[in-house]
Amino acid sequence: MDHASEQQMEIEALEAIFADELEEYQGISTGPDWPAVGKTYKLEITPREEGEEDDGDDPLEMELIFAHTAQYPEEAPCLRVLAVYGLSDSDVAACSAKLNQVVEENLGMAMVYTLVEAAKEWLRNRAEASAEVDPEEASKRAAAEEEAKRAAARAHGVTVTVERFMEWKAAFDAEMAAAKAKAEAGKDDDKNRRLSGKQWFMQDRAEASTEAGALSEDDEEDFELDEEEGEEL
Repeated sequence: MDHASEQQMEIEALEAIFADELEEYQGISTGPDWPAVGKTYKLEITPREEGEEDDGDDPLEMELIFAHTAQYPEEAPCLRVLAVYGLSDSDVAACSAKLNQVVEENLGMAMVYTLVEAAKEWLRNRAEASAEVDPEEASKRAAAEEEAKRAAARAHGVTVTVERFMEWKAAFDAEMAAAKAKAEAGKDDDKNRRLSGKQWFMQDRAEASTEAGALSEDDEEDFELDEEEGEEL
């Protein structure tokens, strides 16, 4: 078998099928753990059916990284699964195990397209099994979103939404109403403590009249005493 020729024909077929989706990948260096010959490629894998439009709302997403080895397809290709969205480490391990099984079943034949379809099928089954994102991934995503919000707030200040403004306005109105009520109560106390000019004048006259009355009684007593002393004489 002319391995190089087989590999070249497979790459040309993949480019025709996936067009711009097939990209060269530079994130892995050739070595004992990645004995690739030629280029390493990357394909995005989502649960979407063939022909279904990308609405940017895929619940799960992964990348399939692959490269040919010297004796491919009579030996396994270099293969790696990378989680992009909605997948935990255990999901990646489960998908990798499934793909390794497919490799064993297809040795001797060009198999990258078969691996891509197997990865899509596994991803669709995973999405159908649970409509919710894995708890581990959900926790990571929530923490990342919260940190992003805090960073944005530090950089640009707190974003004022309609809901946030209405909450602030309600608190402000309540505070102002309480302050006004307290001020009105203080005014009532002052009114009770202070006399008007007329009240002060009338009270002063009453006190003066009382004092005058007291003096008149004293004078009458003194006069009566003087008369009694005169009679005795």
